[in-house]
Amino acid sequence: MIRAGEAITKVMELGCSKASFQISDGTFGVPTKEYLTGEFADFYKRKMENMGLAVWDQQSDCDNFAWLFYTDAQWAHYNSKKSTAEGLSVGVVYYQAGARAEGGGGGGHAINVAICGTNHEVVFIEPQFAATGSPCELKLTPAEVASIWFIHF
Repeated sequence: MIRAGEAITKVMELGCSKASFQISDGTFGVPTKEYLTGEFADFYKRKMENMGLAVWDQQSDCDNFAWLFYTDAQWAHYNSKKSTAEGLSVGVVYYQAGARAEGGGGGGHAINVAICGTNHEVVFIEPQFAATGSPCELKLTPAEVASIWFIHF
């Protein structure tokens, strides 16, 4: 388990000093990276395929993918009963993605962030990759981390 203040500190240590935080819980269960990028990502992919939403378009863009990944992770945490923590240490991040943004034209982009494992590693996840079954862990550049303007846990 990790407390909200500790989660904020872990993410801030990466160098995103401009970020505003929105925190919805006081304590968070901590998943493993393997679970989020494996079993849970597979569940998310199947759900997105079943809903016909696995492909980006103007009405189902990056923030929709990121918020659904976040919400589904929270429900999976609740359903698992593996922790008494209020939430799961998975959140949503907005940042300047440059060429990674939809269409390659730069601009803002929404992805997921998670604090994982016993060492509380900060991991970024591209939910659009998870929706297609592609490897979904994303390594942000220092400039991308510095551009983060909003984080919700």
